[in-house]
Amino acid sequence: MKREFSLLKIFLYSLLLFLLLASLFALLNLYKPIQKLKVNKSLVGEVNLIKSDSHTFRDLNKNNLLDVYEDHRLPSKIRANDLLDRMTIEEKVGQMFHPPFTLSPDLLMLVYEIAIRGNKLTEAKIVLDNITHFNLYGNPSPTELAKRINYFQKIASKTRLGVPVTISSDPIHEVPKGGGVASFSVDGYSKWPSQLGFAATNDPSIIQNFAEIAREEYLATGIRTALHPMSDLATEPRWARNFGTFGSNAELSSKMTLAYMEGFQGKNISEKSVHTMVKHFPGGGPQENGLDPHLFSGRNQNYPGNNFNYHLLPFKDAIKNNLKVIMPYYGIPVGITDEDVAMGYNEYILSDLLRNELGFDGVVCSDWGIISGRHWGVDNLSIKERYKKSLIAGIDQYGGEDDPVHIISLINDGEISIERINNSVRRILINKFDLGLFDNPYVNEKKIKEHVATDKNITFGLDAQRKSIVLLENDGILPLKNEQRVFVDGLDNQIASNFGKVVNDPEKADVIIMYIHTVFNGNQESGLNRLFDNFLSTLFPNGDLKFNEEIRSKIKNYSKNNNLVVVVDLNRPAILEEIKNMTSGLIGTFGVMDKVIFEAIYGNFNPSGKLPFEIPSSMEEVKKQKEDLPDDTDNPTYQYGYGISY
Repeated sequence: MKREFSLLKIFLYSLLLFLLLASLFALLNLYKPIQKLKVNKSLVGEVNLIKSDSHTFRDLNKNNLLDVYEDHRLPSKIRANDLLDRMTIEEKVGQMFHPPFTLSPDLLMLVYEIAIRGNKLTEAKIVLDNITHFNLYGNPSPTELAKRINYFQKIASKTRLGVPVTISSDPIHEVPKGGGVASFSVDGYSKWPSQLGFAATNDPSIIQNFAEIAREEYLATGIRTALHPMSDLATEPRWARNFGTFGSNAELSSKMTLAYMEGFQGKNISEKSVHTMVKHFPGGGPQENGLDPHLFSGRNQNYPGNNFNYHLLPFKDAIKNNLKVIMPYYGIPVGITDEDVAMGYNEYILSDLLRNELGFDGVVCSDWGIISGRHWGVDNLSIKERYKKSLIAGIDQYGGEDDPVHIISLINDGEISIERINNSVRRILINKFDLGLFDNPYVNEKKIKEHVATDKNITFGLDAQRKSIVLLENDGILPLKNEQRVFVDGLDNQIASNFGKVVNDPEKADVIIMYIHTVFNGNQESGLNRLFDNFLSTLFPNGDLKFNEEIRSKIKNYSKNNNLVVVVDLNRPAILEEIKNMTSGLIGTFGVMDKVIFEAIYGNFNPSGKLPFEIPSSMEEVKKQKEDLPDDTDNPTYQYGYGISY
């Protein structure tokens, strides 16, 4: 009776929540026509072309004159200074915001966006708030995305000064079963392994090839800034975002980061480039107890091994390599600076170290929501005070935020000088000019199929997946023979049947193949009882790297009477000591397709990948290691760089 009553309560609560969200959505939709009316009234007119000295220019401010900022023959800095002189305070401040726009989101993302940011039209943000930077949320087709971005560019061109829109995106080329937070698999694009998978190839030319292809696909659909790569180091095995790094070794991470930048940006920034926003300065890997700073519980970054400078190495090399945009993380570098405040509020980190010591002269874009949500170490400050402190620290642009009123108020109240704002906006505008957006912001929607998910791109992606696979154990059973009967658990049976004889009963199999997803045992506690934080906590695992009893029992039962091949996704290190002793073959993957896994198992290619971090032997050893030191557990099951072949 109690169970039935509980189920009834859950149903009623769910129904109530649905009705509330439906009502909210309906009310917000009623507001859309009002927004559209305001937008239409604020638009100035079409951009016409001006011809001068056999050149064609866009008349962005519609005055029938060729102004300095419209002249593509001039250097970006000169054009930016001219445009700055023409801008109002509101137009300047709008450039300092970088919120999301949603297109074809799933229901969860749609509800999340409405709850967090309301239902304000992107067009209204462009026209009324002067915002011209947006990052993609959702799962649109390449053509759908290109059309929407072209539409946004058309809206932006009709504003007073015609400042074009810059669209950014987190990684969208992941295999559906790979990746994690802030890394996505968007349909219609070629598919590649995770960053850890690229590190496992130990080959910078593979990552450069990926970046060149990803650049081609981004350019074809209108994305001009990559909110990646992550150059953090996977020195803390419990950290949930290890999947997005190039592993634990700073030297390899530097090589991979430079190859990544080369592929996306080219030798020089131009209309053929996609900016790379390298993150998370000064290295977001050494998280206290492996907890992620998206949540209050993970706000601290610790350096018990005094290894802060080791984490800087990939960023130093990136800065020397024409880096134009950088992103600091949410964490607090405990004991490193004069005050324990998060990176985005930390003047030593952003001004003394990044600007003055390392010489970075590009745009510092905060991680998403440091003002409205992830404001660690300055929680007692008002929103206006947070903006002031972060501006003084050195932030140029605010990821995920979309409310310019507070910065405008700081300027009008004399708390922040217009010169300080100009410095940030100038850097932002130079980047737009360098990318050629002022001269041609549109993409050719008819040519998308010639550049996105082509047979060539797909083939290269599959080859990178193959080279990322790491063979850990083999008693001679691998590669399997086609005539062997196999029982498959966790992978696609239909794909398996293209390689061998699939049976439905493990007792009748010669070999059992079992796939285990990335270790995830419950959730990281949020540390704050706020709706959004409680939702976020469901996306982050706790610190236990040992597979649960259900998985271990299944492996034990499978191994009793059959040869067992276990394939484990290692987008986060896992405790494999017990599992390896129950298997005939053990394979590590980093977000690859089932087809590629079976190709490896059946010997269509010889695995050559190497572990991008060590695999600890127990949680006791994990708890004794230091967050900032790479590969420092005692008696690891597999050391960094381990990997065998047939």
